[in-house]
Formats: sequence, structure tokens, C-alpha cells
Amino acid sequence: MVLLAGLVLTGLSRAGVGGFCGEDVRISVAAEPDIAAHVDALARGADGCYSFEVAPVSSADLSARIASREALPDIWVPDSAVRLAQLSQDVQIPFDTVLNSLASTPVVIAFRDTRIDMSTWTTALATPGLMMGDPVRSGIADAPILAATSEVENMRSTPESLGASMAMLAQGQVSRMEAPPASREMLDRVISGGGATIVTEREAVLSRRDAPGSGLEIAAPDTGAVFLGYPLAVTTQDPTRRAEVAGAAEALRDATASSEFLDGLSSDGFRTADRAPLADGAGVGEAEVLIVRDPNRLHGTLQRWRLLAMPARSLVLVDTSGSMGFGVPGTDRTRIEALVATATAGLAQFPDDAALGLWAFGGAAGRNSAPYAEVAALERLDAAGAVGSHRETLVDALATLPGLVGGGTDLYRSVLDAYAVVRSGYDPNMINSIIVISDGADDATSDLGEGEFLARLREMVTPSRPVIVVSISLLDDTGSGTLAEISRVTGGSTHVARTPDEIVRVFADAVGRRGGIPGA
Repeated sequence: MVLLAGLVLTGLSRAGVGGFCGEDVRISVAAEPDIAAHVDALARGADGCYSFEVAPVSSADLSARIASREALPDIWVPDSAVRLAQLSQDVQIPFDTVLNSLASTPVVIAFRDTRIDMSTWTTALATPGLMMGDPVRSGIADAPILAATSEVENMRSTPESLGASMAMLAQGQVSRMEAPPASREMLDRVISGGGATIVTEREAVLSRRDAPGSGLEIAAPDTGAVFLGYPLAVTTQDPTRRAEVAGAAEALRDATASSEFLDGLSSDGFRTADRAPLADGAGVGEAEVLIVRDPNRLHGTLQRWRLLAMPARSLVLVDTSGSMGFGVPGTDRTRIEALVATATAGLAQFPDDAALGLWAFGGAAGRNSAPYAEVAALERLDAAGAVGSHRETLVDALATLPGLVGGGTDLYRSVLDAYAVVRSGYDPNMINSIIVISDGADDATSDLGEGEFLARLREMVTPSRPVIVVSISLLDDTGSGTLAEISRVTGGSTHVARTPDEIVRVFADAVGRRGGIPGA
């Protein structure tokens, strides 16, 4: 009887039943910062003899800890199953998901005084000046990329459109910062100055609650949204503790049924795990759940972002032959004047760490027996110039191009010399490229034929030091065939911009095709 009583008391102690507890089992829990307070509340209300230590840790910080060979927590609550799967793959340890979702919130677009095409995520992501974090480090920032990828997977969009939208975002200033601003900071910027940003519904609702007269709007594109789900998983690396940690995780799971926990989620702007809309129309309402079903496509898209986010190092060659002085139908501008206006506006889309140079090639522009002239050196945009930054130097340089128009176009020699210059200063941490903008073929007297020119260009191409040529033809004529072959030889792409205003769009498309978008 004494033995039996001892066994019963031991069992009660382990289970924490009736107040019987021996020494508490210490359990470490890492939770995404926005849900950490609610996980801590669960821990305080959970049954069992567990001493939970809940710490707010972002997915990016946890990944960094793993890279530094620090131990994983016993239990992890990331913001999404995508992050959970990525870390599991990184450490080569299968994680046991005890609960698929503690709470939920869709990733949406918050905006003020800004027109956004909400037909798809792909079109919405092309909004000029759209602010978002780094998809590599943030579940909120990778959600719109995953949503757009889901649209491609379900044939609601095209890989080409996704590539162009991703390129514009990846080269944007905010997402390229070493420490992008927090969601609340981006929301404050939108409220004070207009614009648009990617945030969760919860963050936007809380922001509107704090500033009810701000005029902040919240919406998801017509196709739906990616939801953050905050799964609860056992992540301990100690196999001898896996059973007791699983018991602790189950105790947390069981505590999610309490009304106190559910009320706390609601008051903090979260949806419950079933994704039911917030009360009183506070959020975006019903939204279709967008999921990328092919894990290879998902991995490929995020890898693609890493490539697109690399800063650009581009030498821009602008055709200044006589035909660029022809008028643009329906306007009072010449082709070169329209091009300069468009390029000057497009320059603002490049971040400070991009490096750009400018050459003019054509009969009147040539210097020192060369068929081209360096109008601005290939430098980082934030480098100091003669007056102000190199960005300002480029603006001034563009303004001089109309005065250089005249003569024929020696495209071949210009491209070969430009390729040699970019390759000689090759930077492995940047996308090295040449952008050729022309309205015609090689119409100058030259000692090079097309065959010899292409042969020389092929000899210069070095796979270990890739320099791509992106060509933009201003006319849909035989000239674009020559430009297309140049791009094909170097692994670049060619485009036709029948109006100068299309140049910014086709350049984004060209950048988006670097290496190919999965599914293309």
C-alpha cells in the first residue's frame, strides 16, 4: 500500500494534478515578438509542473543564433509554417508541430492618398514607393512575395510580371537597408506623408485605433492574402527531453481554449486560428487564403529575391545618333528629350548603393577616335561628386545628351569597349550589367561586321565573371534583332519600348529576368 501510494503521488506530481508538484520542469520558449505576450499568458495558465521561460525572438534572430551554433529553444512559436519549415531544413532536424495555429492575421497593404491596382498581388507590388521589410528576414515581408507566387502557380499572373514587380521592390531603398524600419515606423510614414506599406492586419488595425482620424486605409488584393498562423512546435535538439517538452507543448495547446486567451487575442487585433474576420469590420474582412503548394517553387522564389536584392552595377549606353533627334508622335519632344525626361525620373528608383555610369554613343558624341563619350563615370550613386552626389552628377549628365545628337551609330565598337570596362571592374557582390538604349542598328561605317562582332563578344564572356547586356529598342524594327542577339550572347534580355514612358517598365522586367523566375 505504501508503494502504491508513492507511485500515485509521483504521478500526480509529474502531472501537476491537485496541486501536487515536485521540482518544475524548466521549458524554454521562443516566440515571435508580436505574439510573445500572449504565449506568456498561455504559459501562466497552463496545467502541469512546468516552469516556462518565454522570450520574444524574431525568426531572423533565431536563424542568426543557429548560424552561431547556439542551441534551439525547447518550444518555438514563429509567425508562419514557412519559417518553421525553413529552419527545420537548415538544422536538419524534424520539428513536431503540436498546434498548427495559435492565432492568425493576414498580411495586407496599408495606404493613404495612393492609387494601388488591387487586382492581384503582382500588380499591387508594382506600386511606386511601396515600403516593406526584407523577405529573407521577415515573415511579414515574404508574405506578399509568396502571395504573388501563389498567383503564378494558379495562373492568375505570369512569371514575367512577378519578376518585374520583385525587381522594383528588391532594388527599393527600404527593403535594402541593413535594418529596415519596423512596421509601426512605416505605418507612421504613410500616415504622415501618404504612400503604401506591407504590414499585418493586426498592425494596421492597432495603428488606426491609435490615430482614428489618420485616413489610413487597409486592403488585400482581390485574389486573397497570406495569413500568418503562429504554429506551436517542439524544437528541442535533446532527444532525451523530447517527451517531456512535448508534454509541455500540449499543456500550452490545451490552454488556448480559455476565454481569457481568446479575448486577449481579439483586443490585440489578432484573429483566432480559424481566420474569422475581426468584429465590427475592423480589418479587411473575408480573404481567400493564398498558399504556395510546390515547395521547390517557394524555395526558388525566395532564392530569387536574394539575387534581385543584390545592388546593380550598370553602365548605360544611350544612342545619340541623328535619328534620336526625330520627334515623338503626339508630343513636342524629340526621342532623346523624351528619353532624358524618363531616365531622370527613373533614376530615383535606384538605391544609393547602386553604381551607374553613362556613355553616349553616336557620330556627334565620339571623342578621341572612339564612337562614344563617357558622360558620367561608373560610380556608386551616393559617392561624392564635383557638386553633390554622383546621383546629381548623373542628372546633370543626362541633360547634356540632346546636345550630342547627330551622325550614325557604331553600336559594335561601343558595346565591346563597354563590356571590357565593366568586366575589368567586376564586383562579385553586385549585378554587373550594361544597358543599351537605341533606336536602330549599327548604321555607321565600321571595320566590324556583325559576325565578327558577335564572335569577339562571345570570346569576352566569362561565366565566372558574368556581365549581362540588357538591351532596350525604342523602335520595333530590324535594329531590335541586333540588340536581341547581343543580349542572348551575354545571358541578358532584350525589350522593345515603343514609347519612352515604357522604358522604366521594361527595365524592371529585364532586371526581373536575371536568372529566371521559377515557373517561367
